[in-house]
Amino acid sequence: MTNELVVASNRGPVGWSRPDGSELVPSRGAGGLVTAMSDALQRESGTWVSVALDDDDREVAAEHAGGPFDVEAEGARYRLRLLDVGDDFGPYYNEVSNRLLWFTVHELWGAPYEPAGVGWSGDWEAYRSVNRRVAEAVVEEAGRGGPEVLLQDYHLCTAPRLVRDALPDAPLLHYVHTPWTQPSYLQRLPDAMVDAVLRGLLAADVLAFSSPLWCRAFRRCAEDILGAATDGDTVEFEDHRTVVTDFVLGADQDSLEQTARSDEVAAAGRRLHDELDGRRLVLRVDRTDLSKNILRGLRSFEMLLERHPEHRGAVWHLAQLNPSRQDVPEYRDYLQACVEVAERIRERFGESAVTLSMESDFPRVAAGFRRSDVLLVNPVVDGTNLVAKEGPLLNANDGVLVLSRTAGAADLLGEAALCVNPYDVEQTAEALHAALTMDTGERADRARALREAAGRGSPGDWLYAQRELLRATVARRR
Repeated sequence: MTNELVVASNRGPVGWSRPDGSELVPSRGAGGLVTAMSDALQRESGTWVSVALDDDDREVAAEHAGGPFDVEAEGARYRLRLLDVGDDFGPYYNEVSNRLLWFTVHELWGAPYEPAGVGWSGDWEAYRSVNRRVAEAVVEEAGRGGPEVLLQDYHLCTAPRLVRDALPDAPLLHYVHTPWTQPSYLQRLPDAMVDAVLRGLLAADVLAFSSPLWCRAFRRCAEDILGAATDGDTVEFEDHRTVVTDFVLGADQDSLEQTARSDEVAAAGRRLHDELDGRRLVLRVDRTDLSKNILRGLRSFEMLLERHPEHRGAVWHLAQLNPSRQDVPEYRDYLQACVEVAERIRERFGESAVTLSMESDFPRVAAGFRRSDVLLVNPVVDGTNLVAKEGPLLNANDGVLVLSRTAGAADLLGEAALCVNPYDVEQTAEALHAALTMDTGERADRARALREAAGRGSPGDWLYAQRELLRATVARRR
């Protein structure tokens, strides 16, 4: 088989489960990345390389001895390579990817105590080992042909350099789905790690982010830390030129609308209507990640009820949460802090004032999107934030979006949303009040503008734009 496309990411497009307790059954993953790449891989030959994340994945990987295999999931066919990285997985995933790198690019460290600066070297070796395994699989799948190689996200920062060393002429793009940070903050990490991450990413022909803010931050890191030269959106380092630019990734509107018409969403909508009992709905939908700023959001809702008594009993705050990365202590502690604030709000303003729902329930999420009066999206910082786009696309209630000005979606949605400083609890509380008291004409105008903006950059268009730029960049290099 000759590949036209090789994709590599931490999480693959297919997961396995045992719905009846016996045989492993594949199912397609969710999200814009899976949608875009899956569509491309149905039209042309290619392989998706990923890491085994759990015991079910590891069982499948062992069955195929880490080599390529074909699988069909929900009508789509994939050629996969699933890598069991053994004991390296924990330090690679939990300690480096989801702690050291994630906390740094999202600027979450609690200075002056964190990061501690000790105990990182062994974890870093595990991260580099996993990246090496992924890069080797990519090189094997690419062979000596000319497939485009598309690497994904912060889990694989050192892989591009390894692929480039083995395949000097390979068309290589790396998409970082997180934010990026300024040189002084990046340098809170050990120098060896910073150097390897920057050098790794600069081996790509195209380095992509979701916002021009993150592009500018990365170019400055390349200049200040490595001494690279920049010319517009291009960074030149060690005789290699990398285009550092951003692409708009929108929600998968067709899939969203199809889901919203399902019987499951209709039933969830009826249950939600009964729960509301005539009240207005302030909704948030998030993973319980520190960067999502759930705690300040809850405190903002508490302050709204404190300062504006007319909303007591008339507004319900539903936080539809998906517990995330509970193997990392900071994430467990953060979720517990959120639960404690929610309990305090209920004690002060009634048991029905706020609900934290800790389960993955997309029909309920979709019903909430359709019915919400206010959608609160207040991350400290993030890369894209599809929730801020999915909500307005599904909303049928002229809902208002209260949006952090540092969300990746703020570039696109900021004029139609009520933008807030994510650290300012008082400002966010007043924005919630403004959203709840906004006149119907302004609500309708803002909702219309949100829908129009959120519909830009379908997953297919997003991927097409990347590949077009990659081809043009490689043609200039040659």
